[in-house]
Amino acid sequence: MERNNKIPIRNIYYMLSYAYQTLNISEYKQIGTERFENVKELYAKILSIGIPVLIRGGLSKDYISVEETSNVMKGKININSTIKQNSLVHKKMAVIYDEFSENIMLNQIIKATLVYLSRSNNLSKKMRRLFYSLLPYFSEVSDVELDLKLWKNVKYNRQNVRYQFIIDVCRYLYEQLLFDESSTSQMMKEVQEEQRLSSLYEKFIYAFFKRETKYIVAHPQIQWGVDDGFTDALPIMQTDLVLQKDKKTLIVDAKFYSENMARRFEGGAAKQKSGNLYQIFTYINNWKKERDETVAGMLLYAKTNALNQPNHIYHIKGNQIFVVSLDLRQDFSGIKKNLLEYANKYFGS
Repeated sequence: MERNNKIPIRNIYYMLSYAYQTLNISEYKQIGTERFENVKELYAKILSIGIPVLIRGGLSKDYISVEETSNVMKGKININSTIKQNSLVHKKMAVIYDEFSENIMLNQIIKATLVYLSRSNNLSKKMRRLFYSLLPYFSEVSDVELDLKLWKNVKYNRQNVRYQFIIDVCRYLYEQLLFDESSTSQMMKEVQEEQRLSSLYEKFIYAFFKRETKYIVAHPQIQWGVDDGFTDALPIMQTDLVLQKDKKTLIVDAKFYSENMARRFEGGAAKQKSGNLYQIFTYINNWKKERDETVAGMLLYAKTNALNQPNHIYHIKGNQIFVVSLDLRQDFSGIKKNLLEYANKYFGS
């Protein structure tokens, strides 16, 4: 199996810098000039800079529900708990009230990550000490056991969106360390790493065109063009990227796979992955076109080590479908050049 491996750490940094605008602030500038042996070092360095930045800006707070036994009336009285605890004998009552506190999920994840990293033998002693030194700033935050399920409960709003980059990097680094320490087979670890990079790849492609071009850039859901309005159980058609200019629309689906072409047997001819072609063709055919609008699709694969790479343009029922591959191992200036060229194939320079 020809895997999508050996992406330079520097290019992962650049992908992060596009996907998360936060990396462009002055505190992170030094990272772009440093050399890292592995992606763990990159993630750890980002956190060593980013968490102090969050602390200096003040830890985010929100209202949380607090329940306690008190002789002071505040909030609401919990009658059931008061009776069960026999609190009235001691002239107290169980009360529930809202408190504006730092003890929220986002801060709990960061604190748990700091505890984990300060004890990890996969990081340098200097880095472990730095993470340990940040823990006192989270003294008002409860300890939680670090688990990947925690990230599923995270929600962002205008007040805490500055946390998103750090929270995501906490997850990236924790996953990396977790799998390094596990007894999982090397092949399974490569699959898991591929899944993590796939998410970053999609974010990077979107952010790149948003920042570097003058196209209208979006990633809308496409509605099914059903005849009778019945859409129960139909899958959601969520695009990765849609580029628009004048009366032309290009629907882009980013693919980061271990294999970007299929073979029926070892040594057989390389063919396009039918499921991906069907997907982009369905997107094109369900796109609600304006008058005189033309719509095309693009499958944008990350290049693998395989000899045969997709580089084709198809014309199917009046629609263009581009199938191309992007070499993430080349110098970043080449990545930028390729992405602009791929869009220009459809829109023109």
